[in-house]
Amino acid sequence: MPKRRQVNRPQPNAQHRQRVYAACRDCRRRRRKCDGSQPCGPCQAYGYACTYDAAETCPAQSSPAPPPPVRSRHPPETAQRRVTAAEPPLIVSRARGRLLNATSAVALPHIVGQALSMAPPPRLHSYAWNLGIRPEQRPEEDDASGGAAASASSLSDYLTLAECQTLCDVYFDAVHPLFAFFPSRGAFMRRLTQGWGAGGDDSRRQQPNWTAVVALVAALGSLFGPVSESHPREGDVKHLGLAILDRALSSPVAAVDMDAVAGWLLRALYTRLTTRPAVSCLASHTAMHLAEMMGLHRDVRGDDDDAAALNVAAWSDDEEQQRESRRRHICVARFLNLLLAAEYGLSSVSLRHARYVAPAPVPGAQIDVLHAMSAVLDAAEARDAAGLDSDDFAALFRSLEDMPRSDATVALFAADVCLCLLRRFTASARRPGPQAVVASAVAVLQRALDDDGIPALLAAGRTWWNMLSVPFQTVCVCVAADDAGMLALLPPAMALLRRIADTFGSHMAAEALDTARQVITAARGLSDAKLALKDAALAHALPAEDIDWASFDAGFDMGGDWPPVVDWFL
Repeated sequence: MPKRRQVNRPQPNAQHRQRVYAACRDCRRRRRKCDGSQPCGPCQAYGYACTYDAAETCPAQSSPAPPPPVRSRHPPETAQRRVTAAEPPLIVSRARGRLLNATSAVALPHIVGQALSMAPPPRLHSYAWNLGIRPEQRPEEDDASGGAAASASSLSDYLTLAECQTLCDVYFDAVHPLFAFFPSRGAFMRRLTQGWGAGGDDSRRQQPNWTAVVALVAALGSLFGPVSESHPREGDVKHLGLAILDRALSSPVAAVDMDAVAGWLLRALYTRLTTRPAVSCLASHTAMHLAEMMGLHRDVRGDDDDAAALNVAAWSDDEEQQRESRRRHICVARFLNLLLAAEYGLSSVSLRHARYVAPAPVPGAQIDVLHAMSAVLDAAEARDAAGLDSDDFAALFRSLEDMPRSDATVALFAADVCLCLLRRFTASARRPGPQAVVASAVAVLQRALDDDGIPALLAAGRTWWNMLSVPFQTVCVCVAADDAGMLALLPPAMALLRRIADTFGSHMAAEALDTARQVITAARGLSDAKLALKDAALAHALPAEDIDWASFDAGFDMGGDWPPVVDWFL
């Protein structure tokens, strides 16, 4: 009989039996077998968002072997102190082929819906992104309007000087009190009148960036005016300003100056109020890069070698006023970039060698508060790495609670920044930490929901984007936190969503109201299911009768004399 030979045959489906040491968060929560891919098989089959914790790695996505160590100029102890922050969890948008930061406002309803086991959860979508009071133009309409704007000789083809001044007055009443990067209403109007004296042609040919600024200020004035009284040429005026800014990116229409920075700031504001997330986020990024070209991130002092940059300011010949103008522009640019990037889940623009100085207080404006909120957003990333339950992260909520309480717009944007912090807890599937954090967060959000907050802005005819997003996201984070103090915010938040939907009648507002209702309904169903289980457990307990505990003590036999040192109550 021939001798048997040992044959090493490959095992079938060996790759399916590899041990996965890091399952995705959804498979871990649902006790399913995860294959470690991105997205994994179960999540792909059920349509769930597949996310992994940042500190974990999976064999299916293992990185190649690290390169050999390279000598560094820094001593070993210095290199060891360099700790990189953990990467935030990401969500794969299969429909658009994008990676979304789980802390973004776009991902918030989807994550909350998954935690509530909604089938299906809300899709990855920019719910309540703005009030939706301006229709989004189609590409062919946009091209037609852009061509008409490009062929227009000047802004005076669309507006008279009186109409432009009226719209600019609305802008300074609604927008300037918070985003005060212009010197003053009077200085702006004087420059507008002087440029209009030549019929608009001179300002268009010699100062195209200023024409773009005036056009976008007028467009924002029309947007913030009464809904029934918006200017009929608002779209054309807006396209004129955007066309000038776009052309400056591909041809030397005009030198980069303070007006170019202001134009892109206005563009970021207008697009955030009217269109999709990516458009406004890119505009804020561009504004930051133009500010870097102007050196606005380097606070210029009188003894600096780069003080020659002051001569490019168009508003005043006084050096101190020019320095203040530079500080205001970079303050607004930085805040918008930090806020819009946090909302959309992108990285903000980090400028090297930056030296930010708080602008001086402006009468009738809150530019100094804007600088403080920028500091909170900027510090959130670093303090998140230290831990959401750390004292440093809790201090950010206290800073927001200490913001001025007399201004409704400040209360609104402070609540928006607070929600940026709270979304980090939701993305980590954790509840807000110490009770002091919850109390501060509730105080900040309540201030925006009270009659002196969003309702006051509604009565004044203001149309800020976060008038809809703040109550909607408040519903999401409060349901996710499931804290009694935060759940108390649900009734006023839903009442505001209903009021906004009735006031503007837009699809965006109605969609936000319906989605918030679905989230609360799912949370109530989950609570009812838990309550039913507790009721079923209590059904097996003793009947609810008064028990005579004294009779139990009288009939209890100690079984003899016990030493007095024995304490039966320990």
